[in-house]
This record gives sequence, C-alpha cells and structure tokens, in this order.
Amino acid sequence: MKHKTASEIFGKNPINNSQADLVKSIKSNGYVCPFIGRKCKKQSRLINYPMGVCSVFNNDVPVITCPQRFDQEQIVLKNVAKEFMGGTKNTLSFSEVKLKGIGTFDYVLLRHKELSPKVEDFVIIEVQSYSTTSTGKLVNNLTDYFSRKIKTTDERYAFGMNTYNTIKLSFIQMLNKGMVAEKWDKNIIWVMQDFIFKNMLKRFEINDNEFSKSKSNHFFIYTLEDKGSEYKLNLNSKHSFTVEELAKAFSSERTLPDVNKFIEKLEEKVKIQLSIITK
Repeated sequence: MKHKTASEIFGKNPINNSQADLVKSIKSNGYVCPFIGRKCKKQSRLINYPMGVCSVFNNDVPVITCPQRFDQEQIVLKNVAKEFMGGTKNTLSFSEVKLKGIGTFDYVLLRHKELSPKVEDFVIIEVQSYSTTSTGKLVNNLTDYFSRKIKTTDERYAFGMNTYNTIKLSFIQMLNKGMVAEKWDKNIIWVMQDFIFKNMLKRFEINDNEFSKSKSNHFFIYTLEDKGSEYKLNLNSKHSFTVEELAKAFSSERTLPDVNKFIEKLEEKVKIQLSIITK
C-alpha cells in the first residue's frame, strides 16, 4: 500500500524514527524547525502548536510542502553560489527582498567586493513548495502521530495535492520576475521538485531545455534523498529558459479543451437538474 501521510515531521522521517522518542524530542526542543533553527512558523487554527509537516508522500515520493524545507544546510544557496559566483567567498544572502511594482524575492544571493559593501553581482532565488487540499486531514495525521494513536506506515489520510493551484500561483511570477531578470541581465533561479516542474512543462506544453548560462531564467530541480532518520536535499537537474519560451504557454496554439466536450458536460448537468425538478 502506498503511503498517504506526512513524510517529514519537524525535519525527521516519522517512519524511520522511534515514534515516542521523536515526539518527546520535538516537544522538549520547543517545536524547532531544524531548517531555520527556530520555532516552526507554520500555523493551523486546528492545533495550538506549529503545523510541522515539511513534506508529504505522493505516490511514495516525498513532496515538499513548506518553503523553509529548502533551507536545509544552505544547500540551495551553496549550489547557486558555486554555479554563478565560483563559490561562497564574499557572498551574502538576504530573504524577503521587496521590489516595488513586482513583489518580493524569496532570496537574493550577492557577491560583494572584499571588505567593502560594493555589490559585484547578485542572483535572485525563488522557491516553490507544494500546496495541499483538505489540509485538515494532514493536521489529523500530525495530531494522531503526536498522541501516538497511529503508526504512520499503517494509515492513509484524505488530503490532496493541489497541483494546478501550485503552478498557477507561480507561473505568472515566473514571467514577471523573469522579465525583470532579463532586463537587468541577471539570473533568477526557480527552486522546486521534479514533480512540479514536469507537470508545468506538460500542462503548458513547454519544451524541456538543458541548462545554459546564456539565458536568465533557470530551474534547479531537487529531490529528497532518504538517509534513514531524515531526508537530504539533493540537486537532481538544471534547466534554463527565456521569458519568451515560457510565455509561449499563453501565446501559442497549445492543445486546449474541446468546446463540444464541455457542452456535453453541461447537458449532463441539465439532465440531472431537470430530473430533480420534474420529480
């Protein structure tokens, strides 16, 4: 049976850790998120402690549901610095950097002149985690685990994966922020997992591209590698696009739904409605 549970709770694999020991450790440590080094910021109105689910199983693959999960050991920042700045020397990163008229950049990684505030180069980094539906069921998973009512390998919880909403909310940002990066002749990195990336390409009929520094919009695709008691963030692949290539999703003759199929669906609804009225 495939898992339908949290795959990480406060940074730990609940399947490969002692349930009693993990719950005790989480509570005694004050519900600290190991990726940001302080108390988890995720909240739910259904519980009086943080909603510390970092990732969930989707077809037995752990899918990240919290953006802070990408902060593990600064792996993403180190990967980006190595690729675009030759390493981490004289680099600094800042989170939640606002740009009027555009929004907020998740991170800006910069290289400054040695012993000087002068900025020599910078890279924009955006992280994209997954969103769920019926998240209350995921809260039930967490509370059941904390109360030790379940073993995570034995249960399935009826939360869903909100694929379209995840992509819809990020794609417009990719175009807007991507245009800014191209105008500035700077690089912007979109950090996500393969599940989201492949779904986006398929949904909008975008050709997959290899990584190229001649372009400004890059996708760094990560997996979660099972290390026993926890998962480790791992850079799996890199891809690059121009804004024009991404924008073709809206301007080209991609495969769109057939209007007749939609009408058939409407007529089925009318039949049902009329049968109710005539009874």
